[in-house]
Amino acid sequence: MVGSALIADDGAYTMMNSCCCSTVSVSDTTTLQTKTRTGALRLSVLIPVYNWDLSSLLKSLLAEIDAFDLSAEVEVIVIDDSSSDAELLAGNAAFLAAHARPFLKYRALESNVGRSVIRNMLADDAHGEFLLFLDCDVLPDAPDFIRNYLSHAKGNGFDVVCGGISYRTRVLKGAEYDYHAYLGNKKEVKAAALRNLASWRHILTSNIMVRKSVFQTTHFDERFTGYGYEDIEWGVRLTEKFRILHTDNTASHLGLVTRAKAYEKMRNSVQNYLLLKELCPEAYAASAISKVVGPLTSCSISLLCLLDRALKGLFLESTSDRLAFVFFQLDFAVLLAGSLKGISRAGKAHSDL
Repeated sequence: MVGSALIADDGAYTMMNSCCCSTVSVSDTTTLQTKTRTGALRLSVLIPVYNWDLSSLLKSLLAEIDAFDLSAEVEVIVIDDSSSDAELLAGNAAFLAAHARPFLKYRALESNVGRSVIRNMLADDAHGEFLLFLDCDVLPDAPDFIRNYLSHAKGNGFDVVCGGISYRTRVLKGAEYDYHAYLGNKKEVKAAALRNLASWRHILTSNIMVRKSVFQTTHFDERFTGYGYEDIEWGVRLTEKFRILHTDNTASHLGLVTRAKAYEKMRNSVQNYLLLKELCPEAYAASAISKVVGPLTSCSISLLCLLDRALKGLFLESTSDRLAFVFFQLDFAVLLAGSLKGISRAGKAHSDL
């Protein structure tokens, strides 16, 4: 849930057929479908969900919409990407049914389609002039979160507005989550003034508003499957043509993972990063990690395997988050170098790496 900065260095819609999803009914006569509206809708809040309790995020959004009578301007659309946790899936459906609103729409897919495809689906369902993408595991930091975005939508000065990510609110407080909190604060938490200096580097789909007409010409590339980097590639294309503003309208990332899970996600992102390199060679060349990967590609496969095993052990066993971060980044560079040398995912060498 919060994008590719977990491991990134600083540097045509899919249409669903009738068997792909189900809509949760509130009763025999009422569903969570958005009612037909007259006049222009200003903002569609779009939330893809997978194995996460939505209640905190939805309570925050609904409280602001209700308190300031924003329902004529805002709709909220939630699509569950075939969550594997039946208890969470049922809990979210029950919460949505209990908090039904005319502007709230929900459905659950019967099969998992992935991060890029589901966001394209959400956009296809939206009626708003602007689309606000929020990851399911974020929580707005300010009580005027939606109103801040509405002010930019009404001002009409920018095509893309990025609110930013924080780690101010933390719900997973065990020591096993400390590394992810450290990593997120180091890589993702940047003031808007800094993010505006290099817009494409800091575009995260976890909290971003984009004009729908812009999205219709610049949707997410569905070649990115699995974890990571679809947001960076999307950001590069947005930066080429459209007006982008980074603001300090942050949302806290609640969905921390353990150190071992962060490492697993890093390894699983290698192929997406190589696709990013292929599609955005200039962005890759400008990245810090490319300067490390280049020399590593001259190493033998056996040496890269040794380095990978050593760095993995150092990362998982380190008692210092700062040192663990160094080992984490170096091992990612080793994995990229190995893949660039043509190591097959299914081959023995890759299983060692």
